[in-house]
Amino acid sequence: MRSHDSALEYRDHYEQAVAKAAAYIRERLGERKPVFGIVLGSGLGGLADEIAQPTILSYEEIPGFPKTTVAGHEGKLLIGELEGVSVIGLKGRKHYYEVADAPMNIGILQVVFAVHVLAELGVTHYFVTNAAGGLNPSYKVGDLMILRSHLSFLPNSLLGRHHTFTRVDTGERVARFEPMNDAYDSELRTVLKVAASDQKGHIHEGVYLALTGPTYETEAECIMFRDSLHADAVGMSTVPEVIAARSRGMRVVGMSCITNTIAPDGTNATNHEEVKAILESRAVKERLVSTVKNFFRAFRERDE
Repeated sequence: MRSHDSALEYRDHYEQAVAKAAAYIRERLGERKPVFGIVLGSGLGGLADEIAQPTILSYEEIPGFPKTTVAGHEGKLLIGELEGVSVIGLKGRKHYYEVADAPMNIGILQVVFAVHVLAELGVTHYFVTNAAGGLNPSYKVGDLMILRSHLSFLPNSLLGRHHTFTRVDTGERVARFEPMNDAYDSELRTVLKVAASDQKGHIHEGVYLALTGPTYETEAECIMFRDSLHADAVGMSTVPEVIAARSRGMRVVGMSCITNTIAPDGTNATNHEEVKAILESRAVKERLVSTVKNFFRAFRERDE
């Protein structure tokens, strides 16, 4: 926002902006009723190729939709099917570090804008993916981690005014104080574990730590996060989205791709280009695509 007045306007008309974006997308849904929203994080946009016969919208054409500015986040919304499950794919996300200088909590509101739009469209499930650094010494580059829980040093996305949004599961107004136990749905985690069962030695379940970025962590920070906080992987996204999704009554499942490992002495000498390069490798792409497709196939078959 360029001025105090525009910041006030954005804050005061946030719910209307979400509704306007949802209405634009709804006109393009036709008879489709998406069940899942799936966000494709850094370098994971290739998974979008698995969405069958998609209707593709650029973020720029959707009214009020935050634009992406980070390499590896193309900024496309795809409406289609994954293994027979109706989905909306988000090819790229807004990170807090991109908008942290925006006044009056507007930055975090932009970060979770897409989640609220999905909820307005009646989407009941949210699959979140990200690229992360491996703090757990047993993790290797290219491994996958199912998110069991999280720690966060990012602003809580429910800070500020109590919105009048409603939940997709009950139709009630969102709670002022939202419980976060089982934030990553235990049943969906089980489905994801089964989906990844052919990735023996490359699949884990652990705790994701969200930091603001955009710097990578110092040696001392990595040692603290690993040895004192018992975090297994670290990244710069995801948690605000999960909090917003749970507040809206969506069931959440999440997965990290470990793009770099942090040495026992805490050294994390990576950069964004190296992270993207790992995600471009054939073995990692195949692991990600296979696991996601297996998950959606199992989800569909479970309900048939």
